[in-house]
Amino acid sequence: MSGGRRYRFGPLEQRGVVGPLRLGQVAVLALSAAIGLGALYALRSWLGLAVAMLIVGGAAAVVVLPFEGRTLEAWAPLGIRWLLRSREEKRGYRSRAPRAGVRPGAEGPVVCEASLPDELAGLRMLEVPYGADQVGVIRDRAAGTYTVAIAVRAGAFGLLDAAEQERKLDAWGSVLASLARDGSPVRRLQWIERTLPAQGDELAGYLQGERDRAVPMDSGLVASYIELVESAAPATQDHEILLALQIDERQGARELRRMGGGEGAACELALREAENLAERLSIAEVTVFGLLRPRRYAEAIRDAFDPFGRQGRARAALGDPDREGVDPALMGPVADATSWSAYRTDSAHHATFWIASWPRNDVGPAFLTPLLMQTTALRTVSVCIEPIGHSIAIRKAEAARTAEVADELQRERQGFMTTARIRRQQQAAARREEELADGHAEMRFAGYVTVSASSAPELERIATEVEHAAALSRLELQRLYGEQDAGFTFTLPLGRGLR
Repeated sequence: MSGGRRYRFGPLEQRGVVGPLRLGQVAVLALSAAIGLGALYALRSWLGLAVAMLIVGGAAAVVVLPFEGRTLEAWAPLGIRWLLRSREEKRGYRSRAPRAGVRPGAEGPVVCEASLPDELAGLRMLEVPYGADQVGVIRDRAAGTYTVAIAVRAGAFGLLDAAEQERKLDAWGSVLASLARDGSPVRRLQWIERTLPAQGDELAGYLQGERDRAVPMDSGLVASYIELVESAAPATQDHEILLALQIDERQGARELRRMGGGEGAACELALREAENLAERLSIAEVTVFGLLRPRRYAEAIRDAFDPFGRQGRARAALGDPDREGVDPALMGPVADATSWSAYRTDSAHHATFWIASWPRNDVGPAFLTPLLMQTTALRTVSVCIEPIGHSIAIRKAEAARTAEVADELQRERQGFMTTARIRRQQQAAARREEELADGHAEMRFAGYVTVSASSAPELERIATEVEHAAALSRLELQRLYGEQDAGFTFTLPLGRGLR
């Protein structure tokens, strides 16, 4: 790998409203200056000066000194939101579905009442005809988006030689670049790689296919085989890769008007973009299993909330193809509870981390191998990508380059030193402008990691294991304190995680 191609991540861009200061920092400093000036005028003595300096100095500490990866000023909104939720007793959710009962549907199957927690409120699973089958499309009415999920397999990437890995990454880059065209309705593309308790699909499928049909399913012999399959599944894990493609009604407004508008046109547009993506993925040698049907899409979400109930659901569907997957009305948790540092749903405890820093040094193609392949924990790695139109990206890059030059001139006039961090940011801005001029696409992205366990002590143990694996991958994880319930949804196939 020492002689192979290396890849570089630019620094996290954090531009302020006044120099490097964010709006919240400016507000805190301005308020402290006003209070300090008032104290100075009120006391008109050395005591007033001391009080004013103490107030301004304390405000400076609040906006500058970091604590657990954030300044106190940045923690304030989370703390206030947490206190308000605590006062309103909204830390726990209970599904309405169990007490609502069921009713027979128009075509025979029972119909359950849909119930989702606050973080998923407004989502609706649409069953859209697709050829001779149906696929699931999740509509978020508040955001005006439609999301479809695609099951894929990337193959044994870590076992390939360096040249082959580089070729596959180039192909993946071409897939992403195709989404960044001007006028594209695609809002986001999310990839999810996760591990789940094995549900014994292969063993159960073999049993279902090879068993003697003359022996009834409720016989003791079949029951013993089912029990054997059930006992074997917990010893293994399944790796699953999902892609979530999301379109935006506003971005695709012109195309939707041409197609007649409405929910049907939006679903048709989402499926068309998904077909184009699947074709490009096939060219990039990524195995595409297809779009998820409604019950499979709901199952992908339900498995995240209740991973240790996965095997039981698979066993219940054994011998009954109509029960495969999960009813979309029941894709949410039965109950949940949020704490400052964890999120509990049904059978599992979860902790979600934000990838606060990507590798600062040049890395090889397989730098994520420790996190993706060398952990035994139940974990989900999600990266949400937002393609930026080429013309918009060029304007932003040129504006950023101009701002960097202006900031440098201002520092020179005031006699401030250019630090290594500022130099790297300047180099990244220049490199970004050159890459766009060469025809490359720009992406805005955010990464998250959720770990899951059956108990709180086990959760802390495997969280430490995953943090260590992330460190080997040169990633810095920051726990999403105070927003664990929202952070958990960032690792569901919903295209969330970016403002």
